[in-house]
Amino acid sequence: MDLSHAHSRNRPGLSPDRRRGSNLVLGLFLLPGEQRRDALLFADFCRTVDDLADLPGNPPERKRELLDDWLEALKPGNEEALPADFRNMVARRDLDRELLREIIRGMLMDVADSGQVRFVTFSDLEPYCRRVASAVGLLSARIFGAHGIAVERYAEQLGIALQLTNILRDVAEDASIGRIYIPREDLERFGVSEREILENTSSPSMTHLLNHQADRADSYFAKAELAWSEMSVNQHRLMRPARFMSAIYRDLLLQMHRDRYDVLAKRYRVPTLSKLLLLIRVMTARS
Repeated sequence: MDLSHAHSRNRPGLSPDRRRGSNLVLGLFLLPGEQRRDALLFADFCRTVDDLADLPGNPPERKRELLDDWLEALKPGNEEALPADFRNMVARRDLDRELLREIIRGMLMDVADSGQVRFVTFSDLEPYCRRVASAVGLLSARIFGAHGIAVERYAEQLGIALQLTNILRDVAEDASIGRIYIPREDLERFGVSEREILENTSSPSMTHLLNHQADRADSYFAKAELAWSEMSVNQHRLMRPARFMSAIYRDLLLQMHRDRYDVLAKRYRVPTLSKLLLLIRVMTARS
């Protein structure tokens, strides 16, 4: 695999492999060998652009420059600027370059000169979720070989559900670097200040606020389930890695609900044994 750690102007590269232990990798073992290799290469791309937006050390203008390199390289006619193995995979799977660019635009939304990422309304947050999660799901489905309107709707709705679950789980971690993804309109509705988020201050109002975020995530899981019910048996088989991710994140959401959303003091995860049991359940499901 052609992995380059150095990022030079107009020649973006993929970061060293840091996928081990991720939920995604376990789910991708449901794929045949060549598809799995392509899906892992796509995961490298997603991790790379995410790192460019998140890793400390680079000022915002440098982060934007590096992400802009990817945007430029993904324009038609600029393919030679892409890492060779990634470029070949994009062509082999006929991936939508505009969707790849949407992922990068989502990462750029994480880069603010002040370092303070904020969203006023959910209408502002939803496009971010579509870029950093739904676009990933749509491209993954293409790599899996799954097609159709119901597949696309499942990928879109599940992506938003997964991202909203991430936002809920990572409230304290994001606050530690000045980011608040919970819309300001929700904070005002439940009487919670930004300062309470940034200082990890628990209160009944905070619990109600976080419960509202969980309900919103749940509503998108329900929309994804409706799309799943409209998919064929073959589409279900092809989309098993996405189904595994859904099972993992629904487990996380249930854990947080049982604890009354203790996300300010606790980092939620699904134990390895539980992941394996969920994987077996997905593999043996009839539909």
